[in-house]
Amino acid sequence: MSSENEFVKALAEALGPLYRILVVGPDGDVEETFGGAEGVWERLATVPLPGSDRRVAVEIDVGTVETAGRLIRSLRADAASPMDEPMPPGTFTHVDRALEGLIAMAEEQIGRPVSEMSRVDKRRVVRILDQRGAFALRKAVETVADALGVSRFTVYNYLDASREQ
Repeated sequence: MSSENEFVKALAEALGPLYRILVVGPDGDVEETFGGAEGVWERLATVPLPGSDRRVAVEIDVGTVETAGRLIRSLRADAASPMDEPMPPGTFTHVDRALEGLIAMAEEQIGRPVSEMSRVDKRRVVRILDQRGAFALRKAVETVADALGVSRFTVYNYLDASREQ
């Protein structure tokens, strides 16, 4: 891998799953893509790659950003007090429902309810949730396992397989 590609790969990893980086050749064709998989991508910027005739394009997954915005708005509408009011440090509202919202978002992305999903679809749900940081929440594996109708061991297996890709 060239040092240019190593730089671009490191950039994609640093930005995270909401972004993908494209290496664009002098003819305007995309030569390589780093980061990001499924999504609705919108180009944010294209800049020259230093010391090269190629360019780097940065894109963001606007579908995920829009879905997160809808989730935040729905949580805000359900809140007992407006989100604009100051809250004591360490206080969280609706974190317990965040995982439910992420699972619903994954169902929407896949296009069918969990009850109708195949094993492959459930693996995709776990990958989507992992990309969105769902497993940083306490008891997330147990909650996801219950929602998908699989064991915690199965969720861990799906996570491992997803992260190896």
